[in-house]
Amino acid sequence: MKRRDGTFSVILLVFVVFPALICAQSGRKANPPTPEVQNISNQKDQNLESIKILRSNGFGEFVKQLNDLGRNGYRLEKAVNYGGEGASQSFAAVLRLKPGDNFEYDWLSSPNKNLLESRLNFKAKDGFNFASSFALTACSDSEEDVASSTTLILRLQKGDAFLVERKNGQATQTKEYKVLVGKIGPGRNPTEAIQTSLDNVPAGFRPVKILFSKTGIVDFAVSILLERTIDSESPTKIEYKFIKEVNGFDKTLNALAAQGYRIISGRRVGLVKLALLAKETTDPTTYTLIDEEKYAKQFDDTVSRGNKFELITGGDLTCGSTTVENEKMVFEQNKGERKYEYKILQIIDPAADELNTSLANGFSVKDLFYYRGLNAILEK
Repeated sequence: MKRRDGTFSVILLVFVVFPALICAQSGRKANPPTPEVQNISNQKDQNLESIKILRSNGFGEFVKQLNDLGRNGYRLEKAVNYGGEGASQSFAAVLRLKPGDNFEYDWLSSPNKNLLESRLNFKAKDGFNFASSFALTACSDSEEDVASSTTLILRLQKGDAFLVERKNGQATQTKEYKVLVGKIGPGRNPTEAIQTSLDNVPAGFRPVKILFSKTGIVDFAVSILLERTIDSESPTKIEYKFIKEVNGFDKTLNALAAQGYRIISGRRVGLVKLALLAKETTDPTTYTLIDEEKYAKQFDDTVSRGNKFELITGGDLTCGSTTVENEKMVFEQNKGERKYEYKILQIIDPAADELNTSLANGFSVKDLFYYRGLNAILEK
């Protein structure tokens, strides 16, 4: 691992110890609350799969609980993190029982996205594949840090923690990963560099996640994580588009949608809005975006106007925040004959029976989000 200069060494050192910030903030000791696990089993038919909702404080404890459930055949389906930083960071997940299988989870962090590709492929050689990533923020509030010019640039750190998964202990590589990196800052625009890289990615690689890292005020980067199934025969070459906008994001998104592009992933950090799209068809469509915090008033109305829910764009965590900010719900114009039905349930003890009943009646968990509580978007 080569060091470019002193600043890079200090930044890398912070991220090497960054996982420790997940469990302890600013040197303070904390005893996180006992993780809450809600058991939800479908009772309507013995062949229906069981669901568990996991809620935990601290990333290390979250992964430990995933492994406890994974040994019993539960596989991660959806996950979300929210609230604060360090020991106060909260995580939640939906897991579904896969009878006869077991699952193992591990994690890694890589603030230097130039190293992420090799680290993911190293884990892949042992049979671990990318499962999810979580935006994390670490902040320093000590007076000594604020007074130091060296640590001032490290006062606000943004990055991702990566969760990987292995099934039945199989130590054979089945996936390969690539990471495309672009810089954002004065005089820098990652769009052209990332788009050129996307245009030249070998057939078979598909974008799966937009990643974001930041150190200090102006030094930050956006990256694209791509994945390829190794044994895929004659993969089709697909066209991808990358969007970075401050203003006019919806207009640019829908201009591409009219050409047959479909959104894969979205993210917003501050004023910067990012999205990945794939050319899946020649049919045009239209996207409608609503603010996550306005879902109570706008979700049902948006669906009633002939739209289907697609995804939630990733948001941002800031110092002292209690919820992810700037997330958007994305809906696509529904031109098909199938009609979709939705429910949004807050995951609290009284909601367990209703969630269980909904799953038994054909609903599936489409997504999770946190706004004034943990919420599940159900679809059938």
